[in-house]
Amino acid sequence: MKKGRVIKISIIVTIVLVFAIWIKSRWKVWFRDLPEPEYVVENKISRLLMTYGEDGELSRTFTWMCGDTLQPSILELVVLTDTLHFEAEGEIYASHSGKAAYYRADIASLPQGMSYSYRVLSQTDTTDWYTFATPYETDQRRFIYLGDVQDDYTGVTPKIFSEIFELYPDVDFYLFGGDIIERPMSGYWDYWFASMQEVPRTKPILAAAGNHEYLKSFPRHLEDRFGLVFPYASAHNNKGNALLSIKIGEGQIILLDSNKDFWKYFYQRRWLKNELKNSKAQWQIVTLHHPIYSTKGAFNQLLQRMFFNPVIKSCGADLVLQGHEHTFMRTSRIDEDSTLQIPVYITSHCSPKSYKVSYPSDYSKIDNGEKYYQLITYTSDKITVESYNSQHTQIDKVEITPNHVYAVKE
Repeated sequence: MKKGRVIKISIIVTIVLVFAIWIKSRWKVWFRDLPEPEYVVENKISRLLMTYGEDGELSRTFTWMCGDTLQPSILELVVLTDTLHFEAEGEIYASHSGKAAYYRADIASLPQGMSYSYRVLSQTDTTDWYTFATPYETDQRRFIYLGDVQDDYTGVTPKIFSEIFELYPDVDFYLFGGDIIERPMSGYWDYWFASMQEVPRTKPILAAAGNHEYLKSFPRHLEDRFGLVFPYASAHNNKGNALLSIKIGEGQIILLDSNKDFWKYFYQRRWLKNELKNSKAQWQIVTLHHPIYSTKGAFNQLLQRMFFNPVIKSCGADLVLQGHEHTFMRTSRIDEDSTLQIPVYITSHCSPKSYKVSYPSDYSKIDNGEKYYQLITYTSDKITVESYNSQHTQIDKVEITPNHVYAVKE
């Protein structure tokens, strides 16, 4: 009797010790950020980016950085023969390693099918002129989707981005699935903007928040610079969740904040259900960083799957774009007659880092060891998703209609 009790206690103690050792080995990974190198921001306008504004597809929000003290700044917009001026709002962001002044200017609504020129002016600097256009009255929209970028100064990202920009100059916007930077540090933001070249100044950019935009803390905290670059992700909106829902042509683009603590998912689930049910778009395209269906095991991303997938399936989502696992995967619901049905789930990344994956037999397509991007085109009739690797070779193509999913190439 005593011997059996000793064995039980020994087993329990061993389990506790093993668990404690594992926790200790992961502690820095979970809760300790690497120190950010000191930085000084010049009194020159940098990190200029255009995204969609709060009033839909024809509105624009511009953000930029300049110096470390606030100064009067404006955005100057040329419309035909008129020049309009929009005053910018400024905010100081300070980290342990430096501080910077961030600005935003909003344009509520613009006519369709027109080209515009603009520049930004401050007391210390003036940018070059840049141009952008609003879409014509057509039901077609085309965009590039990029999963994780997460490049640690390897030089890989500028090369592939440059090639993508040259191949597809006429896309309407760019959508990122999170982890656009390696860590929430000024140097990595500089690197991402340099890799993007002039595209953020001429095409609207959307990005979901990933875990690498977060500080390692409890509770989890999305570092403020992300919301200063993408104002829809500001902590002042949606009870601190970085969410967005915008109708672009016939597509409702919905961004979730999947790296939040799980109790934040209750709000996000209600919000997602409301956005899907009230959407007036033909297609519902949901983007979140963590994949609903993991390539690493059934228990990976279990909370995200439990909270979001029932709403995604029951409320009419057509396409789910994901990242985080640094591989390519496509799957969807399969009927008894082996036909594919919506929603279609795609995981992708464009990072120099590739992760090991398992290969679930019920997934339609998996590819690994490369960098990938998606060219997505939608009209009122269908969505076409073309997936390419870094050699710009098509590895997968799927078409989504209201009633069927067709794997054109796999």
